[in-house]
Amino acid sequence: MTDPRIHFRTEWFNGAPTYVVTVSGASITQQDEIEQIADSEGFQRDGDRWTPSGEAKLYKLLEALRATGIALELEPEHNGPYNLQRLHLTDFTRYRLERLHDFRIDELAGWCPVQAEGVFDGLHFYFRARGSYWRFEVGGNQIGTRGPSWWHEERWPGRTGFEAGYMSDEDAIQCIIKSVETYRTSDRSRFQKGHPEYERTTLEGWSLGALSLVRVTRRLGISGEEAIDKMRAYGLGVPYLAERELKALEVDPGTVRILDEMRGIWIDVAEEDD
Repeated sequence: MTDPRIHFRTEWFNGAPTYVVTVSGASITQQDEIEQIADSEGFQRDGDRWTPSGEAKLYKLLEALRATGIALELEPEHNGPYNLQRLHLTDFTRYRLERLHDFRIDELAGWCPVQAEGVFDGLHFYFRARGSYWRFEVGGNQIGTRGPSWWHEERWPGRTGFEAGYMSDEDAIQCIIKSVETYRTSDRSRFQKGHPEYERTTLEGWSLGALSLVRVTRRLGISGEEAIDKMRAYGLGVPYLAERELKALEVDPGTVRILDEMRGIWIDVAEEDD
């Protein structure tokens, strides 16, 4: 006789999960106990489909089931493209998102910050919302060895100044769609070398957090101290970690540290930025 197991597979519809639950090797008594636990944790059962209601949470259900000693199996959700049904969207926003050509979103998650990333027009994008601002960056890469070549930032209205970090799927997707459309239709020449506004635009990128000081000094061919002087001359805000970045320039100006997940160690990788 096999040991009892409970297998969970998640299905999504407009941001709401339903768990397809398969119980194997359990006695009638164990089956009854499992169902009682699901009921007490606020899950509505319809055959093998369990749907959370009210304040029901999967992690609480799993904790209660683990206490029985029965093995749990959670099927990975990401076996292909990001499931857009994970997002809670209005019909109109979903329509716009699904019809955005040459666009793919790979992840949207988190609070403080809300973050998303993906690819459009063959370019990596990164979205971040925290405090009272959100920003959309284009042209970097996932591991951070290349900085963005274009960005767009806007203030997010709110009473406390922290609302952006809690924005909904609907709001985040609307910001992302707006940014993609802005990128595709706006004049991006100020982000290119040789443009009269290129220096100010690059320094603005550091002020906003889209670029590091290392990348600014490389792109403009100036020192860290000169970058700060120019920032002040343009009336741009100097990042509060500017002194730390200045010291980092002296120690190791040309690497990015990333986690090697296969070996479980942090390694230095050469930057690819111009």
